Amino acid sequence: MTSTTVAQFAAELKMPADVLLDQLKSAGVNKSSASDEVTESDKSQLLESLRKAHGSAGQKKITITRKQTSEIKQAGPGGRARTVQVEVRKKRVFVQRDEAGGGLSETQESAAAAPATPIDPAEMARREAEAMRNAELLARQEAELKEKQAKLEQERERELKLQEEARQRAEEERLAHEAAEKAQRDIE
Repeated sequence: MTSTTVAQFAAELKMPADVLLDQLKSAGVNKSSASDEVTESDKSQLLESLRKAHGSAGQKKITITRKQTSEIKQAGPGGRARTVQVEVRKKRVFVQRDEAGGGLSETQESAAAAPATPIDPAEMARREAEAMRNAELLARQEAELKEKQAKLEQERERELKLQEEARQRAEEERLAHEAAEKAQRDIE
C-alpha cells in the first residue's frame, strides 16, 4: 500500500494543506507539517470528527434526487406545433445496513441503484398500448389539422375569386356608364 502525505491528501481533496492540518489537529490527529504521512486510521478519525461536527454521525441513509428535463413537440390549436417542457424527478435512498461496514458495499450500491421492482409484462403492455393510443391521437389530430388547413385555403381562394369577379363587374359597369354618358353628350 502506498503512503500518502498531508500535502498529497489535501491535493486529492482539492483544499489547502494548512486547512487540512487544522482539521486533522481538531480531530485529534497529531500532524505538524505537510510532509507528514497520513494513514487510513487518521483518515477515518478525521471523517468521524467531521461527521460529528456537521451533525451526520448517526446517519444511516442518503437520499439522492435527480431531475431530468426534456422537450416534447405537440400539435396545438390553430395548426401550430408547440413545445412542452417535461420534467422527470427520481429519488433514490441508499441505506447503510450494517454498522461495521461503514458504508454500502459495491453489491449493495448496485442493488440500491437498480429499480426496486422490475416492470412486469402487464405494466409494459399497458404502457405500450398507451403509447400507441397517444401516437394514433397525434396522427388523427395532424390529419384533421391538414384537412382544416386545406378547407381554409379553398375558402380563401373562393373569396379571392369572388372579389376579382366583383371588381371586374364594377369595372364593366363603370365603362358602360361612361359610354352612356358619352353617348348622351354626343346627342346633345
